[in-house]
Amino acid sequence: MTAQVTERGAELQFVNGTVLTMDADRRVASALAVDGGRIVLVGSDEEVLATRRPASRVVDLGGRTVVPGLIDAHTHVELTTYSRHFWTDVRGRSRAEVLRTVTDLAAGRPAGEWVVLQGTFGQDLPDRAELDRAAPDHPVAVRWSMHKFQLNSAALAVSGIDRRTVAEPGMRLNRDSGGELTGLVEEGWDLLAWEPPLRDALRPAIAETLTELFLRNGVTSINEVAASAAGVRVYQELGRTGNYPRMGLALTAAPGHQALVDTRNFSGLGFATGFGDSRCHLQAVKIFLDGGRDGAFRSNGIGGPADSWGLLSRTLPGLTAELAAAMDAGLQVWVHAIGDLAQECAVSAIEQAARSRSTTGHRFRVEHFGNEMYEADRLRRLVDAGGIPVPNPSFVFAEPDDPGRRLPPHTVKYGLRTLRSLTGVVVGNSDTAGAQPFACNPWFVMQCMILRRNRNGVVVDPEEAVGIDEALAAFTRDAAYATFQEEQKGTLEAGKLADFAVLETDPRSMPAQELDSMVTAATVIGGRVVHGGL
Repeated sequence: MTAQVTERGAELQFVNGTVLTMDADRRVASALAVDGGRIVLVGSDEEVLATRRPASRVVDLGGRTVVPGLIDAHTHVELTTYSRHFWTDVRGRSRAEVLRTVTDLAAGRPAGEWVVLQGTFGQDLPDRAELDRAAPDHPVAVRWSMHKFQLNSAALAVSGIDRRTVAEPGMRLNRDSGGELTGLVEEGWDLLAWEPPLRDALRPAIAETLTELFLRNGVTSINEVAASAAGVRVYQELGRTGNYPRMGLALTAAPGHQALVDTRNFSGLGFATGFGDSRCHLQAVKIFLDGGRDGAFRSNGIGGPADSWGLLSRTLPGLTAELAAAMDAGLQVWVHAIGDLAQECAVSAIEQAARSRSTTGHRFRVEHFGNEMYEADRLRRLVDAGGIPVPNPSFVFAEPDDPGRRLPPHTVKYGLRTLRSLTGVVVGNSDTAGAQPFACNPWFVMQCMILRRNRNGVVVDPEEAVGIDEALAAFTRDAAYATFQEEQKGTLEAGKLADFAVLETDPRSMPAQELDSMVTAATVIGGRVVHGGL
């Protein structure tokens, strides 16, 4: 303990706990002192109590475990909020049950009002003709995910989509053999006439989602792919209250889902990563290079007609120019690239842009890199060029039992152990837009990282599992590094923000199969309890 801390003292002392610092040495302490919203000391009860001053408050942790505030490095709060508050949840329901739900909803709404339902990955959902019979006078959309959804005829008509419509780059309108639209759309939600909720309706709904799905589980920082200008306003407003997680906003570039910016134009405005404050700041520009699972640009999909290939939104030179402009501006970029061909484009573009600017300090990320394991050389090239792979281990929950039905068939999935051995980090995230809202619980994702079980209990590529220390590091120090926040967050050390979670159980001693039921006694941001109590 420094003489300066002893002399000045601290306003808060948290004692009698097990403090997992997650620092480089993985130190374990029993107490920490907080002053001015930051940690000033981590150590023994005696050392921390020595920082008391007349107005100090001592908090007895009662033997509970303290971990750094958990960081979600990539999620979709606004879209998850839609699925919880504005759409109807039909995840896991049968085709017949979904149709009955559509009929019931349509019966209770004026003709012409939208009916939107949220399903999940791989679910058996109705087709256009079935939805037409269930709700002929209402536009209906049933979503598997943000990447793929089914429309009825009324939804197509009100959105001005017909057989003459040509899909925009990165989108696909599926057709039958006669050229008629089937109503199945990939990557094209922006084509619809559906209107998002106004800010006044959106604010309490987002606040509820942030509280129940994130704060309740010890999440103190979120990196959100913003879905609308109204959502951006809400995050700024909520940030000023100090009662919600810190927000880093990623703005999607056109062409892409809910695009808010043009990368090259936006890069010229002078907004760099970190613009804003500790409560709400600009984090990145998000670029969708290919589609979702079914629209990923993979080499095993090449050979048939080009309109059945994976969806690629950009050329390599175009992407390289976007990345170079972002480097000049000091903007981090997240490139969505699932398939091997899309990942090759992403890595090549990062290499070319980095060479042209003689830098590797950009930390550009390739989202979903590692969900499908290909040759290790591409991963090494990404790391050498300054890039970071960001896999999504919660997706293991939706993988088919049969390896031959996975995408691509028989490919190793979610190569966490390989990624960590070659890069030193695995970036924790939920990446859910409503299809798997339970993935907002980082303890569920950590469970997936360790057990690697799908919804039926089938273990997927167990050789790529990691342990609890690596899983916890993913949502603390690794996520902080992947968002340029390692000087402020990710470990419990003097000088860093006093963001931490107080847990009822030490995760190191908790059976992995019970991790998703972890109880957070209190979530603390800036030294203040914002959820739970102590």
